Amino acid sequence: MDPITHALVGLATGSFSGGGSVLSNPLALGCLIGSVVPDADIIMQYWGDYAYLKHHRGASHSLLGMATISTAVAVLVQFLFPGSSFLSILLWTYIGCLTHVGLDIFNSYGAKLFWPFWDKKLGSGLMLSFDPFLIVIAILVYVLRAVNPLYAVLGLLAFSLYILFRQYRKIRVRTLLIQSIDFPVKRLVLFPSMVSLFSWEFIAYGEREIATGKSSMFAKKIELRERMDQSESWVEDLVMNTNLGQFFHEFTKEYHISFKRLDNGKIRVTMTDLRYYVNNRYMHHGTIQFDKELKPEQEMFHPYNMRRSAKVPV
Repeated sequence: MDPITHALVGLATGSFSGGGSVLSNPLALGCLIGSVVPDADIIMQYWGDYAYLKHHRGASHSLLGMATISTAVAVLVQFLFPGSSFLSILLWTYIGCLTHVGLDIFNSYGAKLFWPFWDKKLGSGLMLSFDPFLIVIAILVYVLRAVNPLYAVLGLLAFSLYILFRQYRKIRVRTLLIQSIDFPVKRLVLFPSMVSLFSWEFIAYGEREIATGKSSMFAKKIELRERMDQSESWVEDLVMNTNLGQFFHEFTKEYHISFKRLDNGKIRVTMTDLRYYVNNRYMHHGTIQFDKELKPEQEMFHPYNMRRSAKVPV
């Protein structure tokens, strides 16, 4: 989710702590800070795109990491509000962190909630990174709670119904896609479009091929974007023994590997993240060049577009 949405949800959640405005209520202030501070891992951008995307939504988005962050924030807030309850501030700060990570889990990028014990990112692929409906709900909850707490509860109910509606439509679209795609689908991945509130992106895996495209939320229109052969197993095995291959596998489970034999006997491999398609292109790529003995010579990560490159240690 974007920082504005996180902050508005944290502000709305913190309003349930009672007391005055966020500037005079240490509990609400802790909740607000907690709702945005997990994204402090943006500091990794100092070391480049590769370092940032490798660690984004990792430790700072885990239950353990949130506890550490919340403790630091609670110490700061109590310093600003002497005499306030440290444990209460800590609780509301942690609640703010939970709203942040909970929203991140609702989209396809996910978060490593159980790091370091389990390194997998959890993501449901139900919501966009920027969802106008959620922003409206958060503002209404914050404003209307001051008038009548019941209105705020109704706002939370509206959000719950919205999530259930999106889940229902996702199931319906999944059923239609499986019936419409002209090869037996072994696995179908469905997630919100990055540019349209009412569209789904899909990746359909068959025995020998992959199809990508999009569908309207109401399943009235299906657009097949691209068909490609499944990655050759020997190439995938070769790539997975490289640093870039391991990173890409952790970064996304939805990728395609293609290769080209060069005139000098070397091989150039291209890895494509199939999740995010914007401006008629996939966003994230990786390239590896192997020598004649199939040893990696150069590994490059291309975040956001192919013109951006970050060198990966061989």
